[in-house]
Amino acid sequence: MIKVRQQPKVVHSQTELGNENKREQTSCTVVKIRLYDSKDLENIVQLWYQTWHQTFPNIQHPQPYSAWKSRFSDELASTGEVWVAEVEHDIVGFVVVIKQEQYLSQIFVNSQYQNCGIGSALLNKAKEICPQGLTLQTLQQNTQSCRFYEKHGFKAGQLAINKINGQANIEYDWNP
Repeated sequence: MIKVRQQPKVVHSQTELGNENKREQTSCTVVKIRLYDSKDLENIVQLWYQTWHQTFPNIQHPQPYSAWKSRFSDELASTGEVWVAEVEHDIVGFVVVIKQEQYLSQIFVNSQYQNCGIGSALLNKAKEICPQGLTLQTLQQNTQSCRFYEKHGFKAGQLAINKINGQANIEYDWNP
């Protein structure tokens, strides 16, 4: 995978992608946001697992990789709306929104692609899915994510303990 240092151009449909390819691209990397397909499972779970462990190198997660894969396919992909970010056909991020609960369950971007607009594009997709508001939880020690959410209009709320990994969580709410 390549490192993206410029602000990426985000496209949300195949039509836009086709039109974008006809223009000269000099300073942008094209990021395609599309719906999840079951063939994406392995790549998404690898990205999720690796990025989580890179973000929290001092935490030993209690679940093995196989449990992450089962959770994604059996729970997240079946109850949530999953959108994928691609750069040159490589999955570089994803977001999972449980629309009925107005809950942003997961948002992850490959560490090599962070800070170049992909997370913002995925978060904006979540806001588009739930324009009436969103709630999410993140680990309290994930200060980079906390700043990211606050930058995008989320307000810090209740503190709790994560049911899966036992770490301290903080809830964030976005109300437009």
